[in-house]
Amino acid sequence: RSRHDHCCREKRVPSVRLHPLEPELAPSLPRVLVLTRDDRRGKELSSALTNRFDLSIFADLGAARDAIGTVQPEVVLAEADLMRTGKADCLQPAGGDSASPAPGLIFIAKQDESLNDLLTQFGKDCRYLRWPITSRALIQTISELLSETAEKAWEHLPEIVKKPLTMTVQEYQSIATQIENGEPIDYNTAAESCSPLIDAIHADTHHSILKSVQSHHNYTYVHSMRVATLLTLFGCGIGIDGKDLLILSTGGLLHDVGKLVTPSNILDKPGKLSEEEWPVMRDHVVQSGMLLDDNDDMTRGARIIAEQHHEKLDGTGYPKGLKGGELNELARMSAITDLFGALSDRRTYKPAFPAEKAFEILESMGGALDQNLLAVFRSIFTSSGHGEQ
Repeated sequence: RSRHDHCCREKRVPSVRLHPLEPELAPSLPRVLVLTRDDRRGKELSSALTNRFDLSIFADLGAARDAIGTVQPEVVLAEADLMRTGKADCLQPAGGDSASPAPGLIFIAKQDESLNDLLTQFGKDCRYLRWPITSRALIQTISELLSETAEKAWEHLPEIVKKPLTMTVQEYQSIATQIENGEPIDYNTAAESCSPLIDAIHADTHHSILKSVQSHHNYTYVHSMRVATLLTLFGCGIGIDGKDLLILSTGGLLHDVGKLVTPSNILDKPGKLSEEEWPVMRDHVVQSGMLLDDNDDMTRGARIIAEQHHEKLDGTGYPKGLKGGELNELARMSAITDLFGALSDRRTYKPAFPAEKAFEILESMGGALDQNLLAVFRSIFTSSGHGEQ
């Protein structure tokens, strides 16, 4: 299977041709500027990062500074010895363009190099690594920096939009820590983090949440938050309220927690998954169910959303191949919003399809999805002033 056959890695949808892409549909990769005089290391960095980031590589600090205004990198990855004679503003755009935000900085030093002067010059908010560096550690460091930059940008959003984003991302990080420590997921705190999302839906600001969350670089969180938002919008639109609406929101946020234990080399693989890797990826649904079962406070509705959002009415879904009357309204709603969220998500290997295109694909799936519910969801979504997502 290739990504030309599946517009989303874990979603079975009709074949969608992605190439050649129209310019406005081209996937947008985070921009990373690399500063290194070592050709061998430059090639190593390029090999590790090219599929995930839009790279610009320079060997000269002056040339890099001249290019920053054009490249507008979100992260600068620089060898420490190239920066020691620079000034603290050397990575701002030439001409002092204060409108362009300063990129996040990652410095790489040799094992025997001191970083004290760079700590003094650039501060502790930067990242500092030492050779040799694994590709995984490098990618993780860049991703963390990109996510932190996104979270800082959220601080400038209106409170009604900022609060659900900041509370859910903090909760998702807590959930990851709970899983890592072998502790049960706290359903009640997860639900508490989703309460402001319901307020945002009632205030008709969900479109801003759907768009703003995509700047974060933790895709599992991004997708989960978007599904939580879409499910809440769906439920609100059909008259669900109170505790039941909160179950929808929380179930959406938790529906993919199994991916937090999926091997990162499979979860974040930029190329196509092999036949051996697909079962491991699909196992995230089973893992989600197991993780949620460890909490006595977990609602049945949240479990259904997590365990059945990949099931299809015609029995072609997974993991159990449930069909027809075996799938209640929660399962059917979550299957629709999960697919719509995935299609309209931006990934490094696929564009964010416009809502109209995403709905066309879902409608072409026929009996795999509840087409009556899909029509209702489309009506709710398109009449809600969603704007760009």
